[in-house]
Amino acid sequence: MKQATGSRTPRLTNKVSIQRSLDGHSFSVSGLDRDFTGEAIVTVEILTPQTLLVPADLLQTSTAAELLAAAGMACRHDEQAVRSMPRSLGRDKEVVAVMALDEKILQRIRGRLGYRSDFTTPLLEGPTAAAQTVWLRRAPGVLYIKVFGRTLRLAEVIPAAAEADILYFIDRLGRALPLGQMRLQIAGPGAKALRKLIGKRFRYVVCES
Repeated sequence: MKQATGSRTPRLTNKVSIQRSLDGHSFSVSGLDRDFTGEAIVTVEILTPQTLLVPADLLQTSTAAELLAAAGMACRHDEQAVRSMPRSLGRDKEVVAVMALDEKILQRIRGRLGYRSDFTTPLLEGPTAAAQTVWLRRAPGVLYIKVFGRTLRLAEVIPAAAEADILYFIDRLGRALPLGQMRLQIAGPGAKALRKLIGKRFRYVVCES
């Protein structure tokens, strides 16, 4: 197993973070009280397991809320579905991320930013095309994962409050994929800890700062 470090991820200054709390019933907001004068778009990153990537053309026939419900992640009575702008993931068609967000927080965002918010998720980060690669980013309570073959094969958010949850998921993934022949790319502040936890299962490991 080889290891490397580096970063190609641009740092966003106009960014707000919305995170579902570990209790599963509330959200925390970071950065919304900053000065966002002007017309610049503000990136609003939503960290929640209720996240789904779908082909952009599906939004022509279904709503974001309908797609979340069809995937077993229906919005609660006090939540509303929001969507990202279409993004390209390499050879795949453009995709859109749909996410559930607390209605009161959405109202705060609209009141503060109007419609200058660009909703996003870590599932839209990482490589756009990378053969035989597993990409991970850990956030409090959740793990974001994308798997690439020649195209994107898997994009999912899993609840992962503890290291045991991550190990269980990686064990299951290893039953379906030859992890020892694959590259692991880890993003986020917890990259080194994740590398130590699961890196030996992969052929090559890259940590992004």
